[in-house]
Amino acid sequence: MLRKASEKDISRIAEILIFAKRVSYRPIFEDDKVSFNIMQVLTEAENLKKPDGLDGVFVYDDGIVRAMMKRQFAGKTVKLCELFVDPFFQHNGIGGKILASLVDEARKNHCSDVYLWVLEKNVQARNFYEKHGFVFKGIREEFADTGRYKMKYVMPLE
Repeated sequence: MLRKASEKDISRIAEILIFAKRVSYRPIFEDDKVSFNIMQVLTEAENLKKPDGLDGVFVYDDGIVRAMMKRQFAGKTVKLCELFVDPFFQHNGIGGKILASLVDEARKNHCSDVYLWVLEKNVQARNFYEKHGFVFKGIREEFADTGRYKMKYVMPLE
């Protein structure tokens, strides 16, 4: 079900990213110009076509690509860069399955932890990660000079 993304997945990944981000981030940033003029499926697809655009990108595919994840390994740590489930398929356990697969992979690679950044005002995402074992580590940073903050969550594996 979770597999490495390939070039044939680019348009679907771009669609998932843009629509899921609009649903999640528009209420937080309240910026329609960014949500609908700057964030575009075609632009996202072009970025994914770059030589490193699919590095660390995986899709959840059960005959329909329903979600995507991007992760980076760095030594004994794994960063979950992105995890988005198409809004039509949320609340069906897909995100949890993706996280479980990532944690299994991290353990097989003898990693000490998995970490991610989540927007402070994205309460739904924070609750999701907390439910799956991630803990806020007290580190907050401003997100891209927006006046909104992101929070570092970690799941220790050792």
